[in-house]
Amino acid sequence: MNTDDDRDLRDAFDALGSRVPSTEPSFHQMTSREALEGARWQRRRRRTAGAVLLSVAVAIPAFFAVRARTDHALDYERFTALTGIDLKEVTWEAPSDFLLDFPGRDLLRGVPIIEIRTPALAPDSIRPPDSNDTKRRSRS
Repeated sequence: MNTDDDRDLRDAFDALGSRVPSTEPSFHQMTSREALEGARWQRRRRRTAGAVLLSVAVAIPAFFAVRARTDHALDYERFTALTGIDLKEVTWEAPSDFLLDFPGRDLLRGVPIIEIRTPALAPDSIRPPDSNDTKRRSRS
């Protein structure tokens, strides 16, 4: 590009800038004392909000973790004295228990015992360990 083209380009750019309203603040507006102070306060507010959110994000799970570790055991004797209900004798049935009631249910509740009976061996019927005719075969 030569200097004439540069001048033409610069003139076109200036003409475009004068026709289109600027939406961005000028450099002097951005570097004024008020703008810089406002930006500092905005950064401080963001940091404070981030610190508060971080502390809440840490505090809530810590609260539930500490609460879960505390002993909330029921006092069964006091409950029985107040209500007259012995919790050791109470059973609960789910509303859908009737679905499990089918023929042959008792077969699933127990393990069958399978007895294997072996015939009794008389001591005379037991063969000696070398009676399998191996000695006779080896001689021949």
